[in-house]
Amino acid sequence: MVFTSKVQLYKWLIADAVQSPSTIFYFFEETGNELRALLDAAGAEEIKLLNWKGADKKMISGNVYVAELYPLSGPYTNLINGLQQNSKTSVQTLSHLDSPIFTKMGGENLKALVARLGVKADESISHSMVTRAISNLQSKLDQKVATEREANSIEDWFRINLGD
Repeated sequence: MVFTSKVQLYKWLIADAVQSPSTIFYFFEETGNELRALLDAAGAEEIKLLNWKGADKKMISGNVYVAELYPLSGPYTNLINGLQQNSKTSVQTLSHLDSPIFTKMGGENLKALVARLGVKADESISHSMVTRAISNLQSKLDQKVATEREANSIEDWFRINLGD
């Protein structure tokens, strides 16, 4: 699911996750910190918030969300495959058009297109074409990044690994 902004993604995620037991995964520390603060403010401390590295995927219960995309296909695919093997529910991956991943795909043009299509700010889009475009971009980034360096945020990741 792709939201028009990070704010809308977080609003939807918190509202949906508090409805039943949930586990939320993130890739970058900054995202984890933002989500923990929002979950605490919403009184939703019982929601499991886990970094994708080292998380025991066998202890997952309830709805499973991945709160952001990873720029490279390997870590993202490994997480999704591990979650699908160990979870009885489906995994929902979330992102937003302000993410550097979408900026690399012409984010402003995508935002304009979404607006022309009449998608409201609090709605999300989900389509196989979007999934395919993300996968294609991850494949291109896989080829560009010979040695990945870790980062605390997705913005830092792009700056450190691609010089953006």
